[in-house]
Amino acid sequence: MEQAQLIKKLRTERGYTQTQLCEGISSRTTLSSFENRGTELSSGILFQYLDRMNLRVEEYQLLLENHEVSPKRRLAAQFVKEYYTGAFSPTLKAEIWENYLNSHDFYYYILWFETKTILAYKNNYFDDKKYEKEINKICDYLFKVEVWQHFEMTTFMNLMFAFSDEMILALFDSSKETLTENATNPYYTSLVTTFFINGIILGFQRKNDHILSQFLTGLQAVAKKPKYMYAKMMALYFEKLLQARNATNPKDIDFTDFYAALELFGMSEKAQELKEFYEEIINENK
Repeated sequence: MEQAQLIKKLRTERGYTQTQLCEGISSRTTLSSFENRGTELSSGILFQYLDRMNLRVEEYQLLLENHEVSPKRRLAAQFVKEYYTGAFSPTLKAEIWENYLNSHDFYYYILWFETKTILAYKNNYFDDKKYEKEINKICDYLFKVEVWQHFEMTTFMNLMFAFSDEMILALFDSSKETLTENATNPYYTSLVTTFFINGIILGFQRKNDHILSQFLTGLQAVAKKPKYMYAKMMALYFEKLLQARNATNPKDIDFTDFYAALELFGMSEKAQELKEFYEEIINENK
């Protein structure tokens, strides 16, 4: 569905005439031309239309994306599909790379890099030295963007495995202000929670307490909000895991009630995943 069609649909569903929606914002002709002929509309006017209809910009974007399959969404969907087959096809890699060369859109560069590395990491044969040039290019991009949003946070989160400890801490420090602001933004809460969890897991796996501390502090900040229950539960788990790792006898730290709570909420698979991660970290620490 095109933007013009979507705005008309949203307007009529909410009982606004063109005149009512435009009052104090634009002329009726501006809206009519947009709805009927798809003429250009400034973002400022569009945002005011949405505000009058009690719609957030991010809600509008989601509605628009649900009706349009962009090249990015199509390739991302194919990426996910092939990831779960255990191999990325040469066709997919070539199409992603061609899109990058034609558009210079860094999204395609990141997606291409993931096709080259993410399964290697999953299967324990990733060699960061082999991709030093590409990793430096990605880090340079992240450092240049002062205000991280969804793309930058997702890029860092998904490719953290490729970065050195020093680079992770430097990038984290450079983005700390934005991360703090987004931590309690409902639009970003799920992403930021996963972002911090991934960093904590990597900190445990690399036995780097500085990384662990930075990301755990971030997760604890999200967990302070009562409605963010998942963040609260995961923060509790990692706090207990840290205690167990540092204890003379890890079994003194009891996880029984925690796992039972996950089972109660129908999260048995998550409970099993966390039990396995506990065993991995405790066994490595022996």
